[in-house]
Amino acid sequence: MPRSGTTWLSQIFASSPDVRLKFCPLFSYEFKNMLDENSTVGDWEKLFLDVYNTKSNYLDQDYLRKDGLVPTFHVKNDAPKHLVIKSTRYHNLVPHILERINDIRFIHIVRDPCATIYSWLSSPYEFPKNADPLVEWRTGACRKNGPGEYWGFDDWKYVNKQALHLAESYPDRFKIIRYEDLVRYTEKYIREVFAFLNIEYESQTSEFIGLSKNKHDSNRRSVFKRNIIKNGWVEKLDKNIVSKCINEIKGTELEIFVEKEYG
Repeated sequence: MPRSGTTWLSQIFASSPDVRLKFCPLFSYEFKNMLDENSTVGDWEKLFLDVYNTKSNYLDQDYLRKDGLVPTFHVKNDAPKHLVIKSTRYHNLVPHILERINDIRFIHIVRDPCATIYSWLSSPYEFPKNADPLVEWRTGACRKNGPGEYWGFDDWKYVNKQALHLAESYPDRFKIIRYEDLVRYTEKYIREVFAFLNIEYESQTSEFIGLSKNKHDSNRRSVFKRNIIKNGWVEKLDKNIVSKCINEIKGTELEIFVEKEYG
């Protein structure tokens, strides 16, 4: 889901010399909505190859790099073995991709629902200025401008239920990590994830993890956050929203994603 730490996690991947990182191709100018549930193995394989070879401001997130919000990694192989795609959209396509492409793997990151919702509602980049948080928090309708958009609490439930089922169905190809665990034990979990993806853990990754957790940039899009777990929602998120989120999850398979200190 959006606001779950995907930018930070994706830059950890990008720190590997053997990874080429791209951002959500089906939302890009070059490949906008090019594939869907009916696309074939050949369609997906061609897309991935074209994405690997295409340079653009959006796919490469140069607009973030220009402002210093994500780093430039200087140690990179000329032809990295791994293509990593960061996406917070098109979750409806994930089961179809897994079914068709045998050598693809997914890393699915989940953040506490209240933290996720608050991060979205309070973001000047993501939440429309004139929208009412008390109206939009559940459906996220104000932010949905096309196919593949997932915003709001109902989508949080749908996306993460699907993830649990996919992790059970494809244990060797679909892995779930909790954002809060990743923050607390970053190197441990990244080593596990890299091993899952057959990516070598190298010094540039270790150095970036240290820098990202010790340098601070107040910009909401920056990956440099000294106090990276933010629990501002505890005091600032409407109590009725908190209560509804927690009560709807309690006793369900999704309860494992609630921070125990606050749930």
